[in-house]
Amino acid sequence: MEKRKSEFTFETDSGLVIDVYRVQAEDAAYLVDLFEHLSTNSRYMRFNQYLAIVDPEIVQREAEHIALVDAASGLGVLAFADLPDQPHAPVAVARYVRTGAPQQAEVSVSVRDDMQHQGIGGQMLLFLSQEARAAGIRTLIGTFQTGNRRIWALLAESPYQSTTVIDGFQTTVTIDLGSTKVTPDKNHVTQLEG
Repeated sequence: MEKRKSEFTFETDSGLVIDVYRVQAEDAAYLVDLFEHLSTNSRYMRFNQYLAIVDPEIVQREAEHIALVDAASGLGVLAFADLPDQPHAPVAVARYVRTGAPQQAEVSVSVRDDMQHQGIGGQMLLFLSQEARAAGIRTLIGTFQTGNRRIWALLAESPYQSTTVIDGFQTTVTIDLGSTKVTPDKNHVTQLEG
C-alpha cells in the first residue's frame, strides 16, 4: 500500500490524517480486517442481517469478490489511518457498483466502530459521489435499516438532494448526483403505508 498513491487525503475533527486509496485485488486482507472491527450491531446496520459469527472462509471470499470490482462495473475505496495500536489501519470502505439501469449505481459505506462519529463516512461518501459523477453516474441508490441514525446524518450532510422511501424497518435512498441541495435538510421522505 505504501507504494501506491492515495486518491484523497483528509483530516478528521480530532486531527487524524486519513488516506484514501482505490481498492485493488490485493486489498482483500484489509477488507477482512475492517469487517472484524465492526460490531454485531454495525454489521446488522450495514448488511441488514445479524452476522455475529461468520465463517472466516465466507468473509475471505466476500472480501476477495469486493476487491476484484473492475472499473467498468464500479469503484471501491479504502481509508487508512495510523492508529496508536495499528499503524496504517483500514478504517473505512466505500463503494459503488453499477446496477442494470443506465447511469445508476448502488452505494455502500462502512466505518469501523472505533472510528465512527468523526466525519469519515461523510468524507468517503462525498469522494465516492464525485468519482461516480465523473464516471457518468447520475443516481446512487442504497438500502439501510430505518433506525440507522448514522446514515440519516450522512444524508443530511450530503450536498446532493436525496429521496428516501421508508418501508418499515428498511429505507431506500436515491441520491441525485445532478442536483444539489438549497439547504442541508431538503431531503424528501416518503412513508409507505401498510
